Amino acid sequence: MARAWVKGPEATSSDVRLLRWLSEHEGDARPWLTFHQGATPDVLLFSDAAPLARRWAKALSEAGVTRGDRVAIFVPNGRDFVGAFFGTQWLGATAVPVPWPATSLAADLPASAKLLLETCRAKVVCAPGRAEGLGWTVLSAPSEVEFDAPPVDGEAAFIQFSSGSTGRPRGAVIGPRAAALSAQVMAEGLHLTSSDIGVSWLPFFHDMGLVGVVLTSLAAGFPVHVLQPGEFLLRPARWLELCSRVGATMTVAPNFAYELVLRRVRHPKDLDLSPLRSMLNGSEPVHRATIERFEAAFAPVGLRKGVVLPVYGLAENVLGVAFQPQGAPDADLALEGRVVPSCGGPLRGLEVAIRNEAGDVVGEGQEGEVTVRGPTLMSGYFDDPESTARALRDGWLFTGDRGVLVNGRLHLTGREKELIIKMGRKFHPADIERIVTDVADPPPNGMVAFSVDDQSTNQEALVVVVEQRRASETGLVDRIRGRVSAELGVMVDRIELVGAGALPRTTSGKLRRKECTARFAKAAAP
Repeated sequence: MARAWVKGPEATSSDVRLLRWLSEHEGDARPWLTFHQGATPDVLLFSDAAPLARRWAKALSEAGVTRGDRVAIFVPNGRDFVGAFFGTQWLGATAVPVPWPATSLAADLPASAKLLLETCRAKVVCAPGRAEGLGWTVLSAPSEVEFDAPPVDGEAAFIQFSSGSTGRPRGAVIGPRAAALSAQVMAEGLHLTSSDIGVSWLPFFHDMGLVGVVLTSLAAGFPVHVLQPGEFLLRPARWLELCSRVGATMTVAPNFAYELVLRRVRHPKDLDLSPLRSMLNGSEPVHRATIERFEAAFAPVGLRKGVVLPVYGLAENVLGVAFQPQGAPDADLALEGRVVPSCGGPLRGLEVAIRNEAGDVVGEGQEGEVTVRGPTLMSGYFDDPESTARALRDGWLFTGDRGVLVNGRLHLTGREKELIIKMGRKFHPADIERIVTDVADPPPNGMVAFSVDDQSTNQEALVVVVEQRRASETGLVDRIRGRVSAELGVMVDRIELVGAGALPRTTSGKLRRKECTARFAKAAAP
């Protein structure tokens, strides 16, 4: 019999109590997370999860970790990540997921990760054995025995550092109740039960993989089949092949992943995607054209129209804010010649308001900054009171995202700080990038549009930087400039063609926009 999301005070107390409730009170010996890497999948049962967490808690306790300490988790997708994450919280300590290199088998700690460890002042680092010598106490395996004390609620369950797509990474401090509650509300919003089957390649260190996949599947009690991110990036077809093989009913990925599949999986065959009820599309700007092309491409193998659903979430709200209804997606919004997909309505317990620059709520259909209020907000940014004060005001989270509300449905239009003003008009980089992508066919997230101050004219200059897979095509610059002018009525001042991989990206594949602008602005300024 299918069981819906967990309810009751035991379920909403904390992530650890949710884990204990499922594994000890249900005695559920079904597979929870199946890790597909190598010839034999590694299966973690629901009933094995709490004992694994207690074994990691024992090892962490023996290493001196106590309530309030921070434990960095530098581990790829796998049972050790799950055990270390929950084992840390069992002690009332705070877990700090650290990005694992997506396409590297080495455990070398990147400079950005070292900075993160120094910033959060980690007491212990959970990492593979070959990562010894990092300068911190390193745990590479759990204890052989279990921690024999009940779990302790800490002040913070974990710290989710942003991947830095629009600025310097900051750590959202997540309280002990917020993530468990968010997972339950997302499961409710998607009508997920133990009868569902998930597939994911998203990294566990990212909020979309951690809360959206691991915790939500735990809350609803359904199994998930897991790939490593690098496996998807190297061979995108594996994502859909696994969905087909296990009869997946739900999966989730950013928009660039759908584009990557469209480019790399030319002739889908021997697939059956008919069981899929929802393929969530979020974490970055969602393009209706991507959804339409994806659904059309895989319709011959059973993918139904309306299954790919735009959603909206962010780490500062422990992920989910607004979800599309299944089966009957909302209509798109036509805004100043743009097609803006709906992300759906706010999840239970959340309020969304659109505000102008003065902080006042604007009327329906008017664009402004998206603000969110509810019980799943972060408590603040780690050791950053100034950023916390800017983001959290009178109980509302000011997201930095721009959007429009129509009939209670949220349509995201861009980022507050990424607007390009040209000839007195405001342009969203995503619109320019969509057009350039159609013309130039760069790698996924392989182009960026921004503006720089042109001192010679005292105006902003529009600059586009495009990665090229091969030698530049004759006339490509002229074609890009002509198409942008024809569709948006604006002239691109400078177009830079660079090699593949030249643009800085986050560990999850998104552009580091602020870094892109800083890196190319000086050279690209007219």
